Amino acid sequence: MTIAQSGARAAPETRPADEAYRAGDIVRVEGRAGEWELMKPGPGPGVWTVESARLEDRVSAQVVVSALRRLADAPHVRRGDLVMQRYPEQERAAVVGAVVRLGRWVAVKSSAQADGSICRTLDSVDRLEVVTAEQIAAAVRLDLAHGVHVGRIVQAVVSARAGQFRVVCRCAPGAGEICRDGRKVTWCPTLDSARQLWDWHVS
Repeated sequence: MTIAQSGARAAPETRPADEAYRAGDIVRVEGRAGEWELMKPGPGPGVWTVESARLEDRVSAQVVVSALRRLADAPHVRRGDLVMQRYPEQERAAVVGAVVRLGRWVAVKSSAQADGSICRTLDSVDRLEVVTAEQIAAAVRLDLAHGVHVGRIVQAVVSARAGQFRVVCRCAPGAGEICRDGRKVTWCPTLDSARQLWDWHVS
């Protein structure tokens, strides 16, 4: 995706009473142009340190809470969130950095690579779902092998398929998903049923 600003029309703003702000919220600031990211409370009570919500040339300022205005279309992800693309086949998670409006809300994501390097990419916020490290760690990733068949049982973490299992094998066409009855992916409700699908495949 090309990093280029778009001239999207500003969304309406709201100011709900008695609602706490959190670091990473994107807001408007009364008397200041553009959109701002809340970085940390202070210095002093009733004040927030904010930065202009853009990819480059960010400006820092301190503003009073009474000047903050919520956005009606504020993004649901914020800096520091662990996220995955909202597709059931996704296995890798990334950490959110800056969140900015480039025609639509996008997030800068950072993910560790196998060689130890960090990959940074832009992704539409609409495609992201916030997850926890515990969810990622608990998801089943089971390696399988039988003769010429080398595969895995993989549990979905996000989407309506969260908690279900798919079975993949190197011998299968396309993305390697094993299926029955011509379906693109056979989703199994339990680990036992996924093992049965693997046994059916290798037999």
